[in-house]
Amino acid sequence: MAITSNAAITMSALRTEYKGGSGAVSMSQLNRGGGYVPTGGARNSAIPTTDSNLAFSKYRNTSKTVVVSYEIIGGGGTGGHGAGDGGEGYRGTYGPAGGASYIKNGSSTLVTANGGAGGENCKGNRGTTGTAGTGSHYGSGGSGGARNSSGSSPSSNAYGAGGGGGGGDNGSTYDEGGCSGEGGRAGTRETGSFTVGYDTNITMQIGGRGGENTPIYDGARGAGGYAKITWDSKSSPKTSTGTATIN
Repeated sequence: MAITSNAAITMSALRTEYKGGSGAVSMSQLNRGGGYVPTGGARNSAIPTTDSNLAFSKYRNTSKTVVVSYEIIGGGGTGGHGAGDGGEGYRGTYGPAGGASYIKNGSSTLVTANGGAGGENCKGNRGTTGTAGTGSHYGSGGSGGARNSSGSSPSSNAYGAGGGGGGGDNGSTYDEGGCSGEGGRAGTRETGSFTVGYDTNITMQIGGRGGENTPIYDGARGAGGYAKITWDSKSSPKTSTGTATIN
Protein backbone atom coordinates (compact mmCIF):
# COMPACT_ATOMS: atom_id res chain seq x y z
CA MET A 1 0.00 0.00 0.00
CA ALA A 2 1.17 3.54 -0.72
CA ILE A 3 2.15 6.11 1.88
CA THR A 4 -0.79 8.39 2.63
CA SER A 5 -1.13 11.53 0.56
CA ASN A 6 -2.94 13.70 3.12
CA ALA A 7 -2.36 12.59 6.73
CA ALA A 8 0.67 12.84 8.99
CA ILE A 9 3.59 10.59 8.02
CA THR A 10 5.56 8.72 10.69
CA MET A 11 8.78 6.73 10.73
CA SER A 12 6.67 3.72 11.63
CA ALA A 13 4.68 4.11 8.42
CA LEU A 14 7.85 4.42 6.36
CA ARG A 15 9.37 1.37 8.02
CA THR A 16 6.21 -0.67 7.36
CA GLU A 17 6.07 0.34 3.69
CA TYR A 18 9.73 0.06 2.77
CA LYS A 19 11.43 -2.26 5.26
CA GLY A 20 8.63 -4.33 6.72
CA GLY A 21 8.62 -6.05 10.11
CA SER A 22 10.04 -4.29 13.13
CA GLY A 23 13.34 -2.86 14.29
CA ALA A 24 15.11 0.42 13.78
CA VAL A 25 15.48 2.07 10.41
CA SER A 26 17.55 5.15 9.69
CA MET A 27 16.67 7.96 7.33
CA SER A 28 19.81 7.20 5.30
CA GLN A 29 18.34 3.78 4.52
CA LEU A 30 15.25 5.54 3.21
CA ASN A 31 17.11 7.46 0.52
CA ARG A 32 15.95 6.54 -2.96
CA GLY A 33 18.28 3.66 -3.77
CA GLY A 34 19.63 3.68 -0.23
CA GLY A 35 18.70 0.14 0.76
CA TYR A 36 14.93 0.01 1.15
CA VAL A 37 13.47 2.52 -1.29
CA PRO A 38 13.64 1.38 -4.93
CA THR A 39 15.43 3.62 -7.41
CA GLY A 40 12.59 3.26 -9.90
CA GLY A 41 8.96 4.20 -9.81
CA ALA A 42 7.28 7.34 -11.08
CA ARG A 43 5.75 7.95 -7.67
CA ASN A 44 9.12 7.84 -5.95
CA SER A 45 10.99 10.32 -8.14
CA ALA A 46 10.62 13.09 -5.53
CA ILE A 47 12.45 11.11 -2.84
CA PRO A 48 16.04 12.41 -2.65
CA THR A 49 19.08 10.19 -3.04
CA THR A 50 21.01 11.98 -0.26
CA ASP A 51 20.27 12.56 3.43
CA SER A 52 20.59 16.32 3.24
CA ASN A 53 17.35 16.80 1.31
CA LEU A 54 15.19 14.19 3.03
CA ALA A 55 11.85 15.25 4.51
CA PHE A 56 8.70 13.36 5.39
CA SER A 57 6.78 15.41 2.82
CA LYS A 58 8.87 13.80 0.06
CA TYR A 59 7.25 10.43 0.79
CA ARG A 60 3.64 11.41 0.24
CA ASN A 61 1.91 9.04 -2.21
CA THR A 62 5.07 6.95 -2.69
CA SER A 63 5.18 3.17 -2.69
CA LYS A 64 7.57 0.22 -2.70
CA THR A 65 5.29 -1.85 -4.91
CA VAL A 66 3.06 -1.30 -7.91
CA VAL A 67 0.03 -3.03 -9.41
CA VAL A 68 0.74 -4.26 -12.95
CA SER A 69 -2.14 -5.05 -15.31
CA TYR A 70 -1.61 -7.68 -17.99
CA GLU A 71 -3.05 -9.13 -21.16
CA ILE A 72 -1.53 -12.33 -22.56
CA ILE A 73 -2.47 -14.62 -25.45
CA GLY A 74 -1.07 -18.00 -26.49
CA GLY A 75 -0.11 -18.82 -30.08
CA GLY A 76 -2.75 -20.03 -32.53
CA GLY A 77 -2.95 -23.66 -33.61
CA THR A 78 -2.33 -24.95 -37.14
CA GLY A 79 -5.24 -26.13 -39.28
CA GLY A 80 -5.69 -29.77 -40.11
CA HIS A 81 -4.60 -30.84 -43.59
CA GLY A 82 -6.81 -32.10 -46.38
CA ALA A 83 -6.17 -35.34 -48.25
CA GLY A 84 -6.09 -36.64 -51.79
CA ASP A 85 -7.70 -39.98 -52.56
CA GLY A 86 -9.46 -41.28 -49.45
CA GLY A 87 -7.33 -40.14 -46.53
CA GLU A 88 -9.64 -41.26 -43.75
CA GLY A 89 -6.68 -42.90 -42.06
CA TYR A 90 -5.48 -39.44 -41.06
CA ARG A 91 -8.54 -38.83 -38.89
CA GLY A 92 -7.78 -38.63 -35.20
CA THR A 93 -4.47 -36.89 -35.91
CA TYR A 94 -4.03 -33.13 -35.58
CA GLY A 95 -2.02 -30.17 -36.75
CA PRO A 96 0.59 -28.74 -34.37
CA ALA A 97 -0.65 -26.69 -31.41
CA GLY A 98 0.41 -23.11 -30.78
CA GLY A 99 2.90 -22.38 -28.03
CA ALA A 100 1.95 -21.18 -24.56
CA SER A 101 2.81 -17.61 -23.51
CA TYR A 102 4.12 -16.76 -20.03
CA ILE A 103 4.75 -13.74 -17.83
CA LYS A 104 7.56 -14.40 -15.36
CA ASN A 105 9.31 -12.73 -12.45
CA GLY A 106 12.68 -14.43 -12.50
CA SER A 107 12.04 -18.18 -12.45
CA SER A 108 8.53 -17.72 -11.02
CA THR A 109 5.68 -17.91 -13.53
CA LEU A 110 3.02 -15.29 -12.76
CA VAL A 111 0.61 -15.93 -15.65
CA THR A 112 0.20 -18.59 -18.36
CA ALA A 113 -1.92 -18.45 -21.53
CA ASN A 114 -2.10 -21.79 -23.34
CA GLY A 115 -1.63 -22.11 -27.07
CA GLY A 116 -4.52 -23.16 -29.30
CA ALA A 117 -4.95 -26.79 -30.34
CA GLY A 118 -4.29 -27.85 -33.92
CA GLY A 119 -7.25 -28.78 -36.13
CA GLU A 120 -8.05 -32.41 -36.93
CA ASN A 121 -6.61 -33.75 -40.15
CA CYS A 122 -9.07 -35.00 -42.75
CA LYS A 123 -12.09 -34.37 -40.52
CA GLY A 124 -14.52 -33.18 -43.21
CA ASN A 125 -16.21 -35.13 -45.96
CA ARG A 126 -14.55 -35.89 -49.26
CA GLY A 127 -14.40 -33.07 -51.75
CA THR A 128 -15.34 -30.37 -49.21
CA THR A 129 -13.66 -27.11 -48.25
CA GLY A 130 -11.60 -26.85 -45.07
CA THR A 131 -13.06 -25.00 -42.09
CA ALA A 132 -11.80 -21.64 -40.88
CA GLY A 133 -9.55 -21.28 -37.86
CA THR A 134 -10.98 -19.87 -34.65
CA GLY A 135 -10.72 -16.08 -34.34
CA SER A 136 -9.05 -14.32 -31.43
CA HIS A 137 -9.74 -11.08 -29.58
CA TYR A 138 -7.72 -9.31 -32.28
CA GLY A 139 -9.03 -10.79 -35.51
CA SER A 140 -10.47 -13.63 -37.54
CA GLY A 141 -8.91 -17.02 -37.97
CA GLY A 142 -7.45 -18.12 -41.28
CA SER A 143 -9.80 -19.17 -44.07
CA GLY A 144 -10.37 -22.81 -44.87
CA GLY A 145 -8.94 -24.01 -48.17
CA ALA A 146 -11.14 -24.50 -51.21
CA ARG A 147 -11.34 -27.98 -52.74
CA ASN A 148 -7.87 -29.16 -53.72
CA SER A 149 -6.32 -26.11 -51.97
CA SER A 150 -4.41 -25.34 -48.79
CA GLY A 151 -5.85 -23.29 -45.92
CA SER A 152 -4.87 -19.68 -45.22
CA SER A 153 -3.15 -18.15 -42.21
CA PRO A 154 -4.73 -15.29 -40.26
CA SER A 155 -3.25 -11.81 -40.25
CA SER A 156 -0.15 -11.59 -38.07
CA ASN A 157 -1.98 -8.89 -36.09
CA ALA A 158 -4.81 -11.31 -35.21
CA TYR A 159 -2.70 -12.46 -32.27
CA GLY A 160 -3.42 -16.03 -31.27
CA ALA A 161 -5.95 -16.80 -34.03
CA GLY A 162 -6.05 -20.31 -35.54
CA GLY A 163 -5.03 -21.29 -39.07
CA GLY A 164 -7.47 -22.55 -41.70
CA GLY A 165 -7.85 -26.23 -42.55
CA GLY A 166 -6.87 -27.57 -45.95
CA GLY A 167 -9.52 -28.42 -48.54
CA GLY A 168 -10.34 -31.94 -49.64
CA ASP A 169 -9.73 -33.55 -53.02
CA ASN A 170 -12.69 -33.15 -55.33
CA GLY A 171 -12.02 -36.41 -57.15
CA SER A 172 -12.77 -37.18 -60.77
CA THR A 173 -13.79 -39.97 -63.07
CA TYR A 174 -10.55 -41.82 -62.44
CA ASP A 175 -9.95 -41.24 -58.74
CA GLU A 176 -11.87 -40.81 -55.53
CA GLY A 177 -12.20 -37.67 -53.44
CA GLY A 178 -10.31 -36.88 -50.26
CA CYS A 179 -11.43 -35.36 -46.94
CA SER A 180 -10.85 -31.78 -45.75
CA GLY A 181 -9.14 -30.40 -42.64
CA GLU A 182 -10.49 -28.65 -39.55
CA GLY A 183 -9.39 -25.14 -38.62
CA GLY A 184 -6.94 -24.61 -35.76
CA ARG A 185 -8.06 -23.21 -32.41
CA ALA A 186 -7.19 -19.79 -31.00
CA GLY A 187 -4.79 -19.40 -28.10
CA THR A 188 -6.17 -18.62 -24.65
CA ARG A 189 -6.42 -14.95 -23.68
CA GLU A 190 -5.91 -14.01 -20.02
CA THR A 191 -6.25 -10.60 -18.36
CA GLY A 192 -5.80 -9.44 -14.77
CA SER A 193 -3.17 -7.89 -12.51
CA PHE A 194 -0.36 -8.71 -10.10
CA THR A 195 1.75 -6.72 -7.63
CA VAL A 196 5.55 -6.50 -7.74
CA GLY A 197 8.21 -4.21 -6.37
CA TYR A 198 9.64 -1.40 -8.40
CA ASP A 199 12.90 -2.25 -10.21
CA THR A 200 11.59 -5.76 -10.94
CA ASN A 201 12.48 -7.26 -14.32
CA ILE A 202 9.48 -8.98 -15.88
CA THR A 203 9.92 -11.46 -18.73
CA MET A 204 7.19 -11.93 -21.32
CA GLN A 205 7.69 -15.22 -23.16
CA ILE A 206 5.54 -15.24 -26.29
CA GLY A 207 4.06 -18.47 -27.64
CA GLY A 208 4.79 -19.14 -31.31
CA ARG A 209 2.19 -20.14 -33.85
CA GLY A 210 1.73 -23.82 -34.57
CA GLY A 211 4.22 -25.49 -36.90
CA GLU A 212 3.75 -26.56 -40.49
CA ASN A 213 1.25 -29.25 -41.47
CA THR A 214 2.01 -29.91 -45.13
CA PRO A 215 0.80 -33.31 -46.41
CA ILE A 216 -1.32 -32.96 -49.58
CA TYR A 217 -3.50 -29.82 -49.00
CA ASP A 218 -1.79 -27.98 -46.18
CA GLY A 219 -3.37 -26.80 -42.97
CA ALA A 220 -2.25 -23.20 -42.38
CA ARG A 221 -0.31 -21.97 -39.39
CA GLY A 222 -2.04 -19.74 -36.82
CA ALA A 223 -0.90 -16.33 -35.58
CA GLY A 224 1.71 -15.92 -32.86
CA GLY A 225 0.86 -14.90 -29.31
CA TYR A 226 1.01 -11.53 -27.58
CA ALA A 227 1.53 -9.98 -24.16
CA LYS A 228 1.24 -6.50 -22.69
CA ILE A 229 1.81 -5.18 -19.19
CA THR A 230 0.73 -1.74 -17.98
CA TRP A 231 1.70 0.20 -14.82
CA ASP A 232 1.82 3.87 -13.78
CA SER A 233 0.49 4.90 -17.22
CA LYS A 234 3.39 3.02 -18.84
CA SER A 235 3.08 -0.09 -20.98
CA SER A 236 5.26 -2.70 -22.66
CA PRO A 237 3.60 -4.72 -25.45
CA LYS A 238 5.46 -7.74 -26.83
CA THR A 239 5.00 -9.91 -29.91
CA SER A 240 8.29 -11.72 -29.31
CA THR A 241 9.93 -12.77 -26.08
CA GLY A 242 11.49 -9.90 -24.13
CA THR A 243 11.74 -8.13 -20.78
CA ALA A 244 10.46 -4.96 -19.16
CA THR A 245 11.74 -3.24 -16.03
CA ILE A 246 9.04 -1.92 -13.73
CA ASN A 247 10.29 1.59 -12.94
